[in-house]
Amino acid sequence: MENNDKAVQKVSIREKAVLYKNGEPANAIELVQFNFENGDECGFTIVARKDLYEIGDIAYFFQPDYCLSENSLFADFIAPDGQPNKSRLGKQNRIRAIKFNFSLDEYTNDPVYSVGILMPQNDVLDFLRSQENHEGSLSERLGIFKYEEPEKSGSGMAAGDFPSFLYKTDEDNIFNQKKNVARVVEDGDVVVMTVKRDGSSWTSYCKKFNELQGEYKLGVCSRSLEKKLEQKFASDYIDPEGNIFKKYYSQELKLTGWYNQDKEIFMTNEEILSSDFTAVMKEVKDTWVELANKYNIIEKLPDYCKEHGIELALRGEIIGQGLKGSGNKYNPDAKLPQQLVLFGVDDLSTGAAQRLHYGDEFNLERVATDLGIPFTEIVAEFIPESFDDIIHRSNMIFAEYEAKGILIEGVVVRTKHNNKLSVKSMNLGYDAKK
Repeated sequence: MENNDKAVQKVSIREKAVLYKNGEPANAIELVQFNFENGDECGFTIVARKDLYEIGDIAYFFQPDYCLSENSLFADFIAPDGQPNKSRLGKQNRIRAIKFNFSLDEYTNDPVYSVGILMPQNDVLDFLRSQENHEGSLSERLGIFKYEEPEKSGSGMAAGDFPSFLYKTDEDNIFNQKKNVARVVEDGDVVVMTVKRDGSSWTSYCKKFNELQGEYKLGVCSRSLEKKLEQKFASDYIDPEGNIFKKYYSQELKLTGWYNQDKEIFMTNEEILSSDFTAVMKEVKDTWVELANKYNIIEKLPDYCKEHGIELALRGEIIGQGLKGSGNKYNPDAKLPQQLVLFGVDDLSTGAAQRLHYGDEFNLERVATDLGIPFTEIVAEFIPESFDDIIHRSNMIFAEYEAKGILIEGVVVRTKHNNKLSVKSMNLGYDAKK
């Protein structure tokens, strides 16, 4: 069965390791490592029942941050022994890191983490064969979907779907990119790290729509939607005599329009817009647009793009009160006033968004500084010696913040002078606490 899903991967068991507790080997569990179907090494590790897998066995790996549907295949994860309160999944049955107080050798007490879910091939295939509907992608048939925090806090009116010329900002996990990291190490590239903020995705773009006249269009977007820049709507209309017309759906005409109960008059949208009635406007709260206005982006970005003859998309995270992000109760940003922090800038001149790295003229630091917008500053810069070197440095940053009483979600790791690498290295201790 061919599978191109990112959520679930066919893998082969590469290695097994003994786990220790208090210097004694574990009797019931072991650490399992595996390769992707194309042979690339995966960096995730799974704690599995001892001897459930043998070297070379085929299994299916379910990526962290994806959610499980309530079906028979996942029953033991959603409700172990029939008890949902024993589940080690996150909100919406999200797959998260699980901490085990076992170590990889008998001399240390460093914990190990099981990240993702691994299932024997036959269990997955038997479930698929039992289904009546055999259509759709593998993740759809298995009931796997991406976790996204609902846009509840200050989500106003949408202008449309997320623009097709933009990509959604969701960095791949570094454990999926061991081969790519090895290439960066071999080439001697400089990498930088910035702190990953735990909030909601935000984008503002400024793009030419009339090349001849040099006119630009500005937009503000959440992860899934483009927002209306003016968050107001007509709640009522008042005619010259003071009669109030309210929003109404005519069952008889099967039309939405406006109705005055006293006069029993119905008017369509077209009729009321062509009348001399006064609209009663009501303002809607939209955090994404409000923060764009707070930093004067709606005014500044078009002028900036016109001045330099460029087309840009600003990428950021909105954080603070009411913005739960991953939903982690330890989120250090959750109690701050709502604010915007930029983490990237894209070039739109080719028609599709392309990330600008730190070596480009209009990079994150320059654009954010020019526009007066907070941005994620570099917390580490180095030439990595290995994949493990990057993970070690990530863990050092997590420890430094934790020593100050702050748990951070992770760091973003990028090559400084090119786009060879852009991944997230997650703080497993943070994820395991959800």
